[in-house]
Amino acid sequence: MASGDDEPRNCMVCGDRATGYHFHALTCEGCKGFFRRTVSKSTGLTCPFAGSCKVNKAQRRHCPACRLQKCLDAGMRKETSSSSVHPLPALAHPSPCNASARALGGHQHFHGTASHQVHQ
Repeated sequence: MASGDDEPRNCMVCGDRATGYHFHALTCEGCKGFFRRTVSKSTGLTCPFAGSCKVNKAQRRHCPACRLQKCLDAGMRKETSSSSVHPLPALAHPSPCNASARALGGHQHFHGTASHQVHQ
């Protein structure tokens, strides 16, 4: 028996197939990337047609100002973009030695020939 969760969901911005929640809104990969890039630029976009452009899968690239406004109307939040725009601190990336130890269930360091087998 199929449930409603198995059905493909549509992007809240352009109607394309959504891949998940990005910046707190259900969107496709295209709108996720557009929003990330646009927010990081922080340039003022203006619509030449007074904000009346249609934003759908076929025409989403025609007017960045209207697409950005539709992203915001769909609930995408700018403050969430900081983690996507800026790299993570060095402490967030474990070294291979620490990752191997954690994979074995602890923060132990092995010595001798066994350590070479674990780290390789």
